[in-house]
Amino acid sequence: MHVVVNEKLISTRVKIASAAHLAALAVFAVGLFISWSNPEPTYEQMAGAYAAIIVGLVLYNVGQFFLRRFGPRSRVEAVLSKTLKGLDRRYTLLAFPSTKLPDYILVGPGGVQVVVARAHDGAISYRGGHWSRDAGSGLKRLSGLFGGTPFGDPTKDLEKGVTRVREKLDKAGISGAKQPPVEGVVVFTNPAARLRIDGSSYPVTGLKGLRNSVRGGKGARERALDERSAERVVQALRG
Repeated sequence: MHVVVNEKLISTRVKIASAAHLAALAVFAVGLFISWSNPEPTYEQMAGAYAAIIVGLVLYNVGQFFLRRFGPRSRVEAVLSKTLKGLDRRYTLLAFPSTKLPDYILVGPGGVQVVVARAHDGAISYRGGHWSRDAGSGLKRLSGLFGGTPFGDPTKDLEKGVTRVREKLDKAGISGAKQPPVEGVVVFTNPAARLRIDGSSYPVTGLKGLRNSVRGGKGARERALDERSAERVVQALRG
C-alpha cells in the first residue's frame, strides 16, 4: 500500500497554530501589564485589559483548532498505515490531501473510502441516529473538557467527507458512470474504546476490524477501479 502525506499542508497549519499561540501569549501579557501597572484603572484601561483577554482567548482557540487536526499527537496516518499494511500496492492512503477534503482517504480496487478516525476511549454507542460517549468521571472527564478533542458527530463528518470527495471528482472530470463508489468507515483508534453500534448506515469499527471494513464494501466486490483508473482518482484528489 502506498501512503501519501501532504507534509506541506501539515507544516503550514502547525506553524499557524504556533504563531496563534505566541500571539495569544503576547496579548495576554499586554492585558496583565495594563492591570498590574494601574492599581486604580480608568474605564478605558479596564476595557483595554478585558479586550486583550478576549482577543487572547480567540487566538489561543485558533491555535488549538489547528493543533487538534494537524498536530503530531492528533494525526493517525501512521497508525492507519500500520493497520492496513497487509493491503497490496493497488491501495493508496491519502493523508490531508487538501483543506477541503477529509483528512484520510483510501483509494483501492473497490473505489474510494473516506476514513473518519476518532481517538476517544470509554463507552461509545450509536443508537437511533445519535452518538453518545461516557468518558468516565472525575479528573478524566475534566481533562476531556479542557483541551480534549471534541467528539462531534462522526456520521455527519463522514457524510460531509463523502460529499466533498464526489464534488472533487466531478470537478476533475470523473463523474457519472466514470466515478467509482465513494463509501466510508468510522474507525476508533484507541484500544480502550468500547463500541455499541446499532443501526449505523456506515461501518463503525476499531483498528482490528478496519482492514476487513475497507475491503468489504459494495465497490470492493464489484472491482470498480483498475490500477490506471485508481491512479487517476488519486491524482484528482491530490489536486
